Amino acid sequence: MKWERWHGFAAAGVLLLGGAYALGRCDRDRAADTADAGAPADVTAQAPADLLAELYVASPNTTWTKLQRGIGGALGILPATMPGMVVAVSDLDAQLSSELDGTAPIYGALAGDPADPAWALAMKLVDGRRARGILVDGDTSRFTGKDAPGMTILVPKRVASAGEKTHEVAITTNGWLLVARKPEDLASLGAWVTRGLTARPPPAGTAAAIVDVPRAALATSLAPKLKALWARAKGYLAGADERMRAERGRAPDFGDPAAIVAAIDGLVTQRIDVVGDLEKARIAIDVTDDAASIEATLTPLKEGAAQAWVARMKTGDATPALSLPASSAVALSMRDDEDTRAAQGKSLSGAIAAALGDRLKDRAPIDAMVDAATKARTESFALALAWDEPSGLFLTAPIRDQASANRAFGGLVDLAKVDPFKEMLRVESVRSGSEEVPGAGKATVATFARAAKPDAGAKPRDSGVAWVADDKTLTAALGPEPLVTLKLAAKSDKRLADEPTLSRFVSAIGEGASTVLVAQPLRFDPKKAHLPAAPVAVAVGKRGTDAFVRIDVPDPLLRELVRMQMGF
Repeated sequence: MKWERWHGFAAAGVLLLGGAYALGRCDRDRAADTADAGAPADVTAQAPADLLAELYVASPNTTWTKLQRGIGGALGILPATMPGMVVAVSDLDAQLSSELDGTAPIYGALAGDPADPAWALAMKLVDGRRARGILVDGDTSRFTGKDAPGMTILVPKRVASAGEKTHEVAITTNGWLLVARKPEDLASLGAWVTRGLTARPPPAGTAAAIVDVPRAALATSLAPKLKALWARAKGYLAGADERMRAERGRAPDFGDPAAIVAAIDGLVTQRIDVVGDLEKARIAIDVTDDAASIEATLTPLKEGAAQAWVARMKTGDATPALSLPASSAVALSMRDDEDTRAAQGKSLSGAIAAALGDRLKDRAPIDAMVDAATKARTESFALALAWDEPSGLFLTAPIRDQASANRAFGGLVDLAKVDPFKEMLRVESVRSGSEEVPGAGKATVATFARAAKPDAGAKPRDSGVAWVADDKTLTAALGPEPLVTLKLAAKSDKRLADEPTLSRFVSAIGEGASTVLVAQPLRFDPKKAHLPAAPVAVAVGKRGTDAFVRIDVPDPLLRELVRMQMGF
């Protein structure tokens, strides 16, 4: 296998995955360290002004072993130790694997442009003198040494071929192997990683790896970069809209893209403002026997957009999402307070009206439908996507006003009967009826018969909506066969909560979740749908005054991702 194609994956593994915190360095580490007394006086350990993040990995080999055992398959052909991975991607002598201490912590840092950052990674050498002898001073050494402040830079004797990916490597005078992307990264980050970070006490906690993002990086690097990316995205979408109008000589079929972008612009900008108003962010990465988890803790400033966002979060457990059928390809639940629900309703009706533009002759029915939905809503709702035939959407939510819930869905059906929705969706007619759904109640069903396009041969599938609203709960389904989707969801005897791989996720988020997303990517691929359930779970919420974002990925899904990355 060519290790060059693995440089991105392996570097990410080295930077982001580690093991349990080391309780202390062994005697061998202390004996092998080269004293700093011999280092030049001008070697300083100051954090770079453009620092983006700092990395601490406690016991690399412990976690790498867990990953290889848990994921198995293609990962088993990789080196058995994390130092071995460093050696492989850095194109070093294979003998060096035994000279790197995989029980000692790994340190790293990112700096510069978030889209193309400089980085440096340091791993402890068992014996710096012996490593130098293997790499530089031996008769068969592949490198020559170039002295620099506090380190010896290893210069390959063999000239790299065109297009070959290489890394810059150095041995520091205090016993670290330093790997970086570019020569200038060794100089700008080397001293900070091997002297500044290593002199600190280990970060508190029990996570396998810790990534700390400071205030300066959030406010002056990440937030501006996100704003620039969003500005470019808006420009691209606007240009695409103009090109399509010119090519087709008419407005788009389904709304005005420019108006749609303008409608979501405020939401995106608010979230970017939250990033810029954070005091700090800490990303904790852990690896268990059957999954990997990433949890970001976001600490807001005392005042500002981030603090306001955290303060107004409505939180609870993951029950709304996990009560959905286990067959759900995607499940989403959200909690919102009264003011947020009202604002969402106004924003939604305004966005629909803006997107339709001149096509919409009367906005009142849209406002009435959204107003009824807002009056019916309580704190939470849950939505599932069923991908198996018949595919469709399933919605369940506690309600406080049965009449308003019925008006909201009745208004949705009425909109399909009139332009511009009738024309856009090519609705020929609407049939209404009702049917008893075991376990749910008597459902109202509306079927939209659709016409074929003049230049299309096949007639599109009919679609529709079915719903049941009692005095406490609303259940509804949308899709080609909404009544079937509703019945399948109502009678499902297995829920997402029954998946064992989600138990740790549920315990970790507790009562602090505002938004929960569970997705089963393997269900979208017919060739992999038979594989064991592998749901990835995401939660956004708060603990005290801090927000958190947690992602849990089970080993079976990681196994498939590794196979895809390796081309298997």
